[in-house]
Amino acid sequence: MKRILTLAAAAAALACGSSNSNNAATSRNNPGTGSSTLLVTGDVVAAMSTATPPAPLTTFTVTVKDGANANVSGATVTLSNASLQGGSASLTETPAGSGRYTGTVAAFPSGDFTMNVVKGTDSVQGVVVGGPGMQTVNAPAASATVTHGTDLALSWTTPSVSKQVTVSTKDYGPVSGADLGALTIPAAQNPIRASQLLTIIRQNEVDAAGGLTGSRLRATYTATVAYTVN
Repeated sequence: MKRILTLAAAAAALACGSSNSNNAATSRNNPGTGSSTLLVTGDVVAAMSTATPPAPLTTFTVTVKDGANANVSGATVTLSNASLQGGSASLTETPAGSGRYTGTVAAFPSGDFTMNVVKGTDSVQGVVVGGPGMQTVNAPAASATVTHGTDLALSWTTPSVSKQVTVSTKDYGPVSGADLGALTIPAAQNPIRASQLLTIIRQNEVDAAGGLTGSRLRATYTATVAYTVN
């Protein structure tokens, strides 16, 4: 019973807290404007690549459809960020006719992202999502060895407090809630495992006011740490 209560308490702790922080990424969100004729969903996804050695990689994906849910081709789609080379990235429709516009950069852009989509008189423009920043996992340290069957204290940096964080290992979660920068995995969810992996996903999101219902822009940063439980 005690272990069940500990797990419930951990989830509750993650679900409450710092969304009102002066450092909240949501405080910099801007829904933008537009013609209300396009359904636009944008994602900025940053994580370490699977290359050897791993390297920073950010992927931009924007899907554009019309009011009949048909793919919109030939749109001009850009994502701007002050830390990008030239200040913005122009996305390319891939494959042709898909209405899916993509691009990548070998970096973790800091700061906020602005999305602009224009096709003739149809547009969604000036949508800003506050960038939560790329977190660093402080505990457990990479390649650390921790003791099984005991509570495991996690901590990570919050460069700018995100709208939501999701925490998981191979034996715990995923648990989602407020971005507090700390969480304790209960002893019952910390068994012996030679190759454990902690994944922390932090994200911010804003609805796009100038688009059809469901239009939004989201920024997601993922950090992982491998460690051993014995």
